Amino acid sequence: MKLYYFPSPNPQKVRFGMIELGLDCEIVDVDLSKGEHRQPPFLALNPFGRVPVLVDGDLTLWESHAILSYLGDTTGRLWPASVAGRAIALKWLFFLSAHIAPSATDLVFNRLAVKVLGLKGDEDAIARGEKALPSVLEIPEDQLAKTKCLLGEEFSLVECAYGPVLNAIEKAGFSLEGFPELRDYLNAIRSRRAWQETPRLPIL
Repeated sequence: MKLYYFPSPNPQKVRFGMIELGLDCEIVDVDLSKGEHRQPPFLALNPFGRVPVLVDGDLTLWESHAILSYLGDTTGRLWPASVAGRAIALKWLFFLSAHIAPSATDLVFNRLAVKVLGLKGDEDAIARGEKALPSVLEIPEDQLAKTKCLLGEEFSLVECAYGPVLNAIEKAGFSLEGFPELRDYLNAIRSRRAWQETPRLPIL
């Protein structure tokens, strides 16, 4: 397998998951700051020009949550065995994509990524992210008041998706003090060896 990688939250999800699963993988660095994701060789892999991209034999797969689902299904580990369980896992991944990620991106891009890319942050986007995040974070906060992890008591690839995003929004200045369950959840994720071995930018 090859993983096209830049040490930002979405690629981190996949690299974190692969380390947890003990999977060997060739890492192909894609330097976003140099525009390598917009060059024809990379666009041939992902026409949207974003990382991560996983190549496994004849399969070329982009979208971090699709890759995590694929890894869970192919390894049979850190992923539910039942149809219902997998549906619940996908529910949480879709929730992250649709409801948390847009506001997280507003904060993380405009407070952190701009420093790497040499751009100016959009203060309106920052304000929009700060306003929108609290109400959506209440949903996983409520779940984590009942269970240790989002699917129950056991760590799963869903945590590999949530950890990098929560880490990034906190690094971008969003306080989790009003979300004690999420704060403890993130700290537990950060304590894992696989997360500590996951490459990330100095600002993360």
